[in-house]
Amino acid sequence: MNGLLWKALLVLAYVGYQFLVHAAFRETQGSFIHTVLLLLPLLALAGWTMTRSSNKPLWFFVLLASGLLVYLMEQRSHLGLVAAYGLPHAAANLALLFFFGRTLLGGREPLITRLARRVHGVLPLDMEIYTRRLTFIWCLFFAGQIITSVLLYRFASIDTWSLFINLLHFPLLAVMFGTDYLYRRIRFRHYPQASILKAIRAFAEDASVSDGANVR
Repeated sequence: MNGLLWKALLVLAYVGYQFLVHAAFRETQGSFIHTVLLLLPLLALAGWTMTRSSNKPLWFFVLLASGLLVYLMEQRSHLGLVAAYGLPHAAANLALLFFFGRTLLGGREPLITRLARRVHGVLPLDMEIYTRRLTFIWCLFFAGQIITSVLLYRFASIDTWSLFINLLHFPLLAVMFGTDYLYRRIRFRHYPQASILKAIRAFAEDASVSDGANVR
């Protein structure tokens, strides 16, 4: 029960934080909240660099360049928050697009097929086909996130762009996971089903193994 409560609190804290970031785009430059939210992504990157990365010199320069870019955009055009939150959003989706997409090339096993094997073992042919297609659909999702963000930033207001990257990102992810789960429950109802949480854990474990083998 305590574990479930903590998870619920973390979700609420995340949602509240995203609303706070979105509201900060309307704040005046130099306000306390505005300044704190400018620094938080950089501090999070610094924390990850110190605790998780074995290539600290490289990430130090990434952090330095990111901090300089945020500072210059804030000073010259008051767009520090755009850099602080827009660039990580684009970078995360681009990294995931690469992470998923590369497994569809060169005769490799698609990422979601690999995750399904990790959970279920041997897969029937129709499940292999579905997991390959689902890997491609996730690639479209990540590419769509990047393209939509760029188009909104270019042609819509900052408020609309912020609404998309800060408030709609998590619900859109939930729709993707939920739609996949419901489809599997109907299409493969006689096949053992993995929960959304179990699928996320399998992805995190796979990403951790890949990070250890390739990035470091």
